[in-house]
Amino acid sequence: MIKRYLTLVTALILVQYLTAQSVSHYEDPYYSPFERYIYQPGTNFHTSIRQYRMDQLNEVINTDSVLYDNLRIPEGRLNIWQRFLHDDLISLDKEDINIVVNPLFAFEGGRENSEGITTWTNTRGLFIKGNIGKLYFYTDFVENQAVVPNYINVFANKTNMMPGQGQRKNFGTNGHDYAQATGYIGFNFAKYFNFQLGNGKHFIGDGHRSLLLSDGAFSYPYVKLTADFWNIKYMVMWNKMLNYDSVADQHDFRYPGKYGVHQYLDWNINKRLSLGFYANVVYAEKDTTGHRGFDIHYLNPVNFFRPVEYNLGSPDNVTMGFNARYIASKWLTFYGQFVMGEFKFDEVFSGNKWWANKHGFQLGAKTFDLFGINKLDVQLEYNQARPYTYSHYTSIYSYSHLNQPMAHILGANFREGLAILKYRKNRWQFKAELMATMYGDDYGDGISWGKDVLMPNTQRPLDTDGRPREHGYSIGDGLKTNVYNADVNVSFLVNPRNMFNIVAGARIRKMSNDLETIDTQHVYFGIRTSLKSLYYNF
Repeated sequence: MIKRYLTLVTALILVQYLTAQSVSHYEDPYYSPFERYIYQPGTNFHTSIRQYRMDQLNEVINTDSVLYDNLRIPEGRLNIWQRFLHDDLISLDKEDINIVVNPLFAFEGGRENSEGITTWTNTRGLFIKGNIGKLYFYTDFVENQAVVPNYINVFANKTNMMPGQGQRKNFGTNGHDYAQATGYIGFNFAKYFNFQLGNGKHFIGDGHRSLLLSDGAFSYPYVKLTADFWNIKYMVMWNKMLNYDSVADQHDFRYPGKYGVHQYLDWNINKRLSLGFYANVVYAEKDTTGHRGFDIHYLNPVNFFRPVEYNLGSPDNVTMGFNARYIASKWLTFYGQFVMGEFKFDEVFSGNKWWANKHGFQLGAKTFDLFGINKLDVQLEYNQARPYTYSHYTSIYSYSHLNQPMAHILGANFREGLAILKYRKNRWQFKAELMATMYGDDYGDGISWGKDVLMPNTQRPLDTDGRPREHGYSIGDGLKTNVYNADVNVSFLVNPRNMFNIVAGARIRKMSNDLETIDTQHVYFGIRTSLKSLYYNF
């Protein structure tokens, strides 16, 4: 009875502190409306933890003013067509209830000239968000059919997944059918804390890529707690991931599951410098000892994972790292990351290139209003990760979800350089992007050279998959592959509420190694909503 009474009293106390708010649904990095304003000295904004909370954004800027940015819209009461073009399609605002509904769509057509493929995308969906009392919520659903350029088609057929959009099935002669649903509910409580329960994606970092936690894989179920106090923001998230199993897929069996626990503490040291510290652990739902389920050893939100994992017999996959950001001026920000999967002092400094020297780093810079030109923004970024970073002795323990890495889209064993230029004038936006990368791929003979995070990293006997040796590993070992990927497009923004835009562009890509060359020359045109983070630059 005493326990029940204390629980009730605690709940009543927390309810008094519940406050309504919402989370930004503008996730597309190319159409992010708020980014240039939060990377300013003195904002004290925690830029490296996405999603962004709207109440915290509104402390820095007027988000509605930024969204419309002096765009001319009709005055007075809008009819349904005008709302489709300029505002939320459906909006309900009554007392403590606020609900908005907007369409999601992408109707695109194009031509992949290298192989003579006519490409198209047919995406239909909607999102609903709002507040009911002290709770905020968001949900969306999209249904897709598409014929895609050759290199995306290769990826889809190899993994049975569309990049970042989940499992696909055949549609017509050479098309793909796939769908995605995301959603969450949440609330603030006890002044400093936020709770969120949902199915979606997250991103930790200040770069275009993340070596810690990225939003390039498919959505996953999660529970997340965050605490904001002083100059610190702390996040802990428990999520469930799946290992795709082709046998289970053919028999309507469940895919093998695994759990992840993610901790991230971000400290704004002063008006310009921020440091973030990250750790995650991945463990199988079922292992050699039987069904493990959710391990309560990882339930404590402030535990250090490595001692816990060690005392469990060291079976789990632990990754650690940090993120740094320095706002040098109003127009220039530097950022970087370091990630580490294993550390053995003697091996790291021996120079023998031990296979388990699992680490990588990121260096980057963002500029805003470059050369004094309003809204000319340039981002430069370099990423690399040694072989076998994020992998483990079996695929179920790898840092992955449904055949895609949870960190960098390329997995490991790569070097990558990125340059992104954006220029906006009123409703017009020009974007140019160039990616150059080198990685060491596998030959498909069961030997893992460390790029594919799903491949076991145990040393290979003659009859099983695994790595070939103990020492002598460098980035690019295996099937050395070079990829150049450039995309240029021009878009016209119609409705900023759902980033409805009309776009025309071209992508040129070349992938080459000793076994094959894939050339891509793709021109495209479409009308679309650009809210989701979808990455085709790989």
